[in-house]
Amino acid sequence: MNKLITQLQRLYFLPDQPGLCQSPEDDGSKQPFQPVSADGTVRTLSIRFARPGDWEALARLYQALQEELDLPAPAISVSGDQGFRLWLSLAQPVPVGLARHFLAELRRRYLADLPPASLELVPGAESATINLVPALNAATGKWSAFIDPSLGSMFSDESGLEMAPNMDRQADLLASLKSIDAAAFRHGLALLAADEPSPAPDDSTQRPADKPSTLSVGSNYSDPKSFLLAVMNDPSASAGQRIKAAKALLPYFAGKRD
Repeated sequence: MNKLITQLQRLYFLPDQPGLCQSPEDDGSKQPFQPVSADGTVRTLSIRFARPGDWEALARLYQALQEELDLPAPAISVSGDQGFRLWLSLAQPVPVGLARHFLAELRRRYLADLPPASLELVPGAESATINLVPALNAATGKWSAFIDPSLGSMFSDESGLEMAPNMDRQADLLASLKSIDAAAFRHGLALLAADEPSPAPDDSTQRPADKPSTLSVGSNYSDPKSFLLAVMNDPSASAGQRIKAAKALLPYFAGKRD
């Protein structure tokens, strides 16, 4: 059990956060995990899929996080009642507003076809707690547990484990995971912002002879921030391009004040 607690703390606990991990005998409701700190920062981002049948949507998101957003693999757990939970770990805490924005962008891009009621984003509009995994659900008599993603389809009809999982094996599953470092998180946000649809053009001011604008900023930039600043301030860029650049710059200025 000590191995599992160590891995939970490494991935999901905030600095100096007291150990809230329940013992295997607890039902998971006595010591809920609060991912948001008192000063409004968070390093654990989570999406709960309330319906077991949404496994395929979760699996697509799991792949997209790695293949499209260049982020390390997240953890996946099966619930003790129904559904699944995806766990993202950040190496450094970020403001809760930025975390909510990131999760909302993930839902917009990858989960738009799912009913909002079937998803729970943490942190969401209201602060929420999470029951740490693994835990026994007293109502169903089944266990939540971290799972190998290749086995997720086995739980697409019914969730939970009939018996307590091996705690050392749970620790091993988490030990193979990495937290998202600050640069990777900014990069992922930038990719999500670049994918956002541009505002519709104003037909009342657009002339038939108007042509799509082309960027004149060139490509001689050594880092993404300088390039995005140049795009945002380039008068030859379209409004949509400049808005996308401004949104992609948000992570670089999070928490700063004029």
